Order: sequence, then structure tokens, then C-alpha cells
Amino acid sequence: MIIFENHTGSIRVTKTYLYSLIEHTVTGCFGVADLNDSSPMETVQTKLFPGDIHRGIKLHVQKNAIEIDLHIITGIGANISAITASIQNKVRYAVEQAIGMEPIAVNVYIDGIRA
Repeated sequence: MIIFENHTGSIRVTKTYLYSLIEHTVTGCFGVADLNDSSPMETVQTKLFPGDIHRGIKLHVQKNAIEIDLHIITGIGANISAITASIQNKVRYAVEQAIGMEPIAVNVYIDGIRA
């Protein structure tokens, strides 16, 4: 459970909800082929639990702030700068609409290109 404080009170959000929201937002963006494992440990977890929604998404929650790291695979011939800007804008908008707080950063890492 993540708790954010603002001038009207507190907002409680589960990490599962945020992971799901971010996953659906990112995979719906043009040029994104898939999310990618961000570490060797995550690769093992993905093999053991194939339906895990944490794949390729890292949330760094601090007091009243959230930072998002995304590891993605793009399609061949894609404009990488346009794709990353689009992902950043869409994820920032989706999270802000859902929890009422804009992420301090949305970092997009291109880990591979799929044909």
C-alpha cells in the first residue's frame, strides 16, 4: 500500500494497481513491442511466475513522490526519441489522473529491438 498526503487528505493506492495501470499504458503505446526484465533476479521471477505484472517496471516511492523506471523492447525501425517521449507523457498523465500526483520522473530504458 502506498500512501500520498496532499492538502485535502491522504490517498491510498496499492502497488498492484499502479503496476497494472503502468503496464497497460506502456504496452498500449505505439512502437512498444514488450516490457523487458530489468535485472537477472527479475528474469528468474518471470520464469517462475510468467503472469507477473511487475516485469519491466520499477517503482521508487519516497515521501509524497513516485519515480518510475521502465525497461522496454521496441520494434525495428522505430523512432526511439519519439517513442520514449510518448511513453513518458502517457505514463505521467495516466498516473496523475489515477492518484492525483504527478511522478517526479518517468525513466524509459530501451533494452532491445525486436524484428
